[in-house]
Amino acid sequence: MAEFCTCGAQLVPGARFCHKCGRPVGQTPELAEPETPPPGPATPPWAPPPPAAEIGFHNRTAVRIGLLVAALALALSSIPVSPLLPLAVMLGAGALSVYLYNRRTGQSLSVRAGLRLGWMTGLFGFLISMVLMTIALALISSQGEAFGRALREQSGLSEEMIERVLEILGSPAELLLSLALGFLTFSLAAAAGGALGARVFGKH
Repeated sequence: MAEFCTCGAQLVPGARFCHKCGRPVGQTPELAEPETPPPGPATPPWAPPPPAAEIGFHNRTAVRIGLLVAALALALSSIPVSPLLPLAVMLGAGALSVYLYNRRTGQSLSVRAGLRLGWMTGLFGFLISMVLMTIALALISSQGEAFGRALREQSGLSEEMIERVLEILGSPAELLLSLALGFLTFSLAAAAGGALGARVFGKH
């Protein structure tokens, strides 16, 4: 360490500054750089909510609800109250399917999606009715009289309606016509009910 400062003053041993001019003398310790705190976890960018699942046969929730409501509607429509009862029941079945889907998934369906879910419900109802009709045809072909007697005793239908049912089941042409009308009744009424249910229970 130098004994004299550049200004000519004699330095005090161990001094870091000149007592006359204040100039630093000797080697000054380097100031430590402030430590940079480690970066925190990055804030994830905002992501929009996932889109609602499309209504279709690949949607298991929609399929389960459609089958359940279709079976219930088919059971209600078989009650001998009025010829217009199946139409009203399938209309309500479409709306009920949309309501149950909203409750099950928390997703509000658009009118188009409600229409599709209602149509699926009507289609399932028609398929179930075809299975039952196939069983009835098999019973008629094997035990015609026994089936007619059981229909009279357990269905609660009038004799005229029972005769008409047996006549339709025994005539291929009338059976095909009934199937076509049944398909239109089930699918169109349930689809309209689904669209109505989406308007009432959903956001569009």
